[in-house]
Amino acid sequence: MVATRTGMTTNYITIHGDTPILVDYLAEGAANVVFRVWSKRATSTKDDDFGQPGTSTPDGVPRIDGRLRGKLLRLRKNLPFVAHVIESHNHFEKEIKPLFPAGRLVEQLLCKVSPDFVKSLNDQLRRREADGLRSPRRRGAFLAEDELYATAITSMLWDDEHISCEFKPKWLTQSPSAPSGAKRCRTCALRAMRQIKDHVPPRSEDYCPLALAADDQEVLLSALKSILSGCKGAPLDLTNFVQKLRPFFRNNEIIKMLRDLQIQKDPDGIFESDPSSLDFMTAMTLRDCTMFLKIPNRDNAEAQIEARLGDLDLKTPDGNKAEYWKQTEQQLIDDGWYTATETNTADARSAICLLSKCN
Repeated sequence: MVATRTGMTTNYITIHGDTPILVDYLAEGAANVVFRVWSKRATSTKDDDFGQPGTSTPDGVPRIDGRLRGKLLRLRKNLPFVAHVIESHNHFEKEIKPLFPAGRLVEQLLCKVSPDFVKSLNDQLRRREADGLRSPRRRGAFLAEDELYATAITSMLWDDEHISCEFKPKWLTQSPSAPSGAKRCRTCALRAMRQIKDHVPPRSEDYCPLALAADDQEVLLSALKSILSGCKGAPLDLTNFVQKLRPFFRNNEIIKMLRDLQIQKDPDGIFESDPSSLDFMTAMTLRDCTMFLKIPNRDNAEAQIEARLGDLDLKTPDGNKAEYWKQTEQQLIDDGWYTATETNTADARSAICLLSKCN
């Protein structure tokens, strides 16, 4: 048990340089890097290799903490706007977890990690970077070697029985600061600005987040096709999977719950709110989470779609983030990105947004 800075007491998994695991790079975002965890004896999660800490397998090999079985390991980068793991984990346990029904969130288990273990993972990142295997956007940012904690998270990777899909629902309702008569929602306005100003090319998986909670089934269907185009392990013909997902989204409460919580936690917008308030930070966390889906790839009436929200790390105003949020919102307003009155191909850039079809 460990008493944290905010007073919470929790169990944690201990990982150090001698822990008998292999940890391989899987993916990374702006704030974190995610790794797969394997038994050191083979690239598989052999049941006998995982168990009660302090025990050994019949052939005398120390067992890996059983709570790591089937998990991924996530560690934070050494960047000023990324909250310390213990702070983010406590926010998740106290503020995020109680908002959702059981089984709707990617599970997070706290791990205590040693500096030599984190350094070995940074060495792995540096090798990838030297070999040209890291995205140009992610180069130069490495793990915080003075960070004492990491999190083990539920794996939502695809397997022989499922395809996997992940997407960011983003802002499921319009920004409270947006001008009246807007033709783009917050997400579509920001996307349009980046496509023109930063020359970010459109992607087949782009969609309007407002469509996910829309009553119009054709609007929902179009969004689901875009989302599924980025699925791992999916066939070229997505018709069957779209038909599976449509009733799931129509009947599942998680998207509408996420939308309502975004409204509840930030009813006034960045200009009228305290960016350091707990509610506002929670709202920004909920606006940048990821939905992970595991969809059965066979026609089995008993097989269920599994959907969980993850990437719920605390979004703080630190590292000039509050100023960035305000500047971005002001630019979207002043330069006409909400109203689709900016220069250059306004009609084409607003067509994807549900608001452009209503106003």
